Amino acid sequence: MTMLLPMLFLKGLELTLAGSVIAVLLLLIRRFGSKKLGPRVMCWLWTILLLKLLLPVSWSGMVSLENWTDPYLYDVRYGAGKMVTEAGKVWNGLRDRLLPQEKEWMAYSPMRMYQNGQELQVPMPAVKQELVSSLQAQTSMMQSQTVMAILWVTGGAGVWCWKRWKSRGVRRWIAMSVPFNCAELDRLLEDCCREINIRSRVRLMRSALPYPALHGWFRPVILLPYESMTLYAKEELRLILLHELWHYKQKDILMFLLARFLRLIHWFNPLIRLALNRFEEDLEIRCDWRVLRQLEREEGLSYGLLLIRQGELNGGTLPSCGPGLPLLTGASRVRHRLGHVAVFLKQSYGNVNVQRPWRILLGISVTFMLAFILLPSNNLYGLLRQEQTPMLYAYWLEEGANPRDTDVINSMTAQMIGITGSAVGDSPVRLVYQSPFEADAFQHTWNRLHLLIESEEQPWPIQVDVRPIRATMHEQGLSSGNVLLMLHYPYRPIKYWGFSSGKKMMSDLSSLELLDSMKVY
Repeated sequence: MTMLLPMLFLKGLELTLAGSVIAVLLLLIRRFGSKKLGPRVMCWLWTILLLKLLLPVSWSGMVSLENWTDPYLYDVRYGAGKMVTEAGKVWNGLRDRLLPQEKEWMAYSPMRMYQNGQELQVPMPAVKQELVSSLQAQTSMMQSQTVMAILWVTGGAGVWCWKRWKSRGVRRWIAMSVPFNCAELDRLLEDCCREINIRSRVRLMRSALPYPALHGWFRPVILLPYESMTLYAKEELRLILLHELWHYKQKDILMFLLARFLRLIHWFNPLIRLALNRFEEDLEIRCDWRVLRQLEREEGLSYGLLLIRQGELNGGTLPSCGPGLPLLTGASRVRHRLGHVAVFLKQSYGNVNVQRPWRILLGISVTFMLAFILLPSNNLYGLLRQEQTPMLYAYWLEEGANPRDTDVINSMTAQMIGITGSAVGDSPVRLVYQSPFEADAFQHTWNRLHLLIESEEQPWPIQVDVRPIRATMHEQGLSSGNVLLMLHYPYRPIKYWGFSSGKKMMSDLSSLELLDSMKVY
């Protein structure tokens, strides 16, 4: 888990920051333009936020909003980049005080090497303090990110347990629901299904819930209170059934579950939680408008009065169990829904049909325009994205050259990235072989996975064919010294953080003659 948890943390941090920017923009649009755009368009716009939070892969965009917002999110004094860096420094200081012997271990740790065809652990000269400090700083950065990832996951698990405990009563009421055996209500349900063209079987159940609700996806059930036949008139029951059936037809229950999942993942981000709450409200308002389009004006007024009455019955304090009528939360949500019902009722029903084409065209245009700006990531991705082909390098080291010496490492790095010159010729290390590491797609995926989850105590060796390297050594007439094999797997960068993972193995020339393949660790 050396690299997996830090990468997950940084990817989650990137998504939650990008989602916060989108959430602020959509909340402003909702505040000042939702009644003009309509609830259907607002739900389309909220889908942009859902996609941004769910997509694990990012692509660069020249007109991305992140090109302008990222400097404020990452580069400023209190930005995410500085926060992660400072966390690594603090962790480094704590580790120095708690584990002072670790520096000594890093300076004198042995190295794997092939000698006369045998794989051994050989002692190496002490590493300079400069390199030890650099390695320790890199390790501290990874460890601090691992700790933050664990805190993130632990917090999400705690929030999930708290929600489960709070909803235990609602879940018990749902589990204890019984069939609603009423021929008159069954006929009304059939008429409503026929009215909105639903062919799947939807069942009616009685429950202790004080409000109507839709429950279940594969086997949909409409839950009604035990006293439904006395609480509601027949026309009110029809309106309730139409509302719940429209939720089912529009697959809203999946959207509700997805919003709650994302709210759990981003439990610490108040902007994401607020935006997802508003998304759930707009799903309800969209369902209200769907029902109102089927009703005469007088029936629409009755629908608005039903919302008020149901809100009074609920008291505005009960938790929700899924998409329902629902009026399950505070009075502000009720007022907002009633405001949209009033907007619909103020328009004549004849004019609504005339306005629908331009409203739909406007909604599609706004959605595509915002998706084009909000979904792509910073153009930095396009500038920093590395070639994904794993590379195999072989370095010749003259006798006595220490592969962990600072000057040797700097020389290898310069030759790897293509910097050549007279200094390279004077160096005790020389790049003699460089080629893409050949393997099938499955093997590359398998190797990348193990590189992310392996630990120092249990490394995952990769077999490398050394015959081309041996041929190159013969061509160059090298008969003394050692060979350092390095296998480099690059990863796509995450915003301002790039990742790569590699394996290495030292070998003397006699082992190179004896073996056709070697393991790198």
